[in-house]
Amino acid sequence: MHNFVTARGTIANQFVQQSHQLGHLLYWHKHGNVSIQVRQDKTLRWLLINDTLQSVVEKDHPEQLLFPHLQTLAAIWRDLPTPNKVLELGLGGGAIRDYLHAIYPECNVLSIDNNPDIVHCYKKYFSGEQGCSVACMDADTALSGSQRYDWIILDLFSEMDAPMFLFQHPFYQLLRAALNHDGWLFINFLAEHPSQRQRLEHLLITNFGKKPRIETVADYANHIIAIKR
Repeated sequence: MHNFVTARGTIANQFVQQSHQLGHLLYWHKHGNVSIQVRQDKTLRWLLINDTLQSVVEKDHPEQLLFPHLQTLAAIWRDLPTPNKVLELGLGGGAIRDYLHAIYPECNVLSIDNNPDIVHCYKKYFSGEQGCSVACMDADTALSGSQRYDWIILDLFSEMDAPMFLFQHPFYQLLRAALNHDGWLFINFLAEHPSQRQRLEHLLITNFGKKPRIETVADYANHIIAIKR
């Protein structure tokens, strides 16, 4: 499997395209139109939704970020003050959680996902934590409480199509209100067309009063977006 890891330490496109056929199957569950798989080989374990790769971790070093867009996020984080409290919207295989716990061991990270099967897979196949702070709820519920966060990390894509609420003003009002005064919002945004990115940028400018930082991930559809409250 090492042939599928590039010299930069990221997963090769070939692995992304073939991941639903590689390794051996640990878990498979289908509910309605959504199927979830967990697969692994000797060194890697990964999560797929409808044959689309969501997360991949190195089993002996789960803190290693293997997706290029996550490495882009980490490069931005290195220049920022250490967070005390982080909310992750979208769990997957927990690669972001693992990284944050390794780099910022004192940080309190709450990860939420609205799919109970994803939460189950994380706890059974990916989590090394005892009593980890992971909850099954939707994003609006997580943001509507009294908690305030230094960072909110938004990674809610299960496939290419963006959830509709990502293009609605009330959602960004909730996000801004849930951030501390100097808090940061980070979005992993997949855009099929430039107009989608432009629409999201307009929403952020309208609700935050400033232009976001946007990093395009080479050879991928991902755009990493960062904006301060």
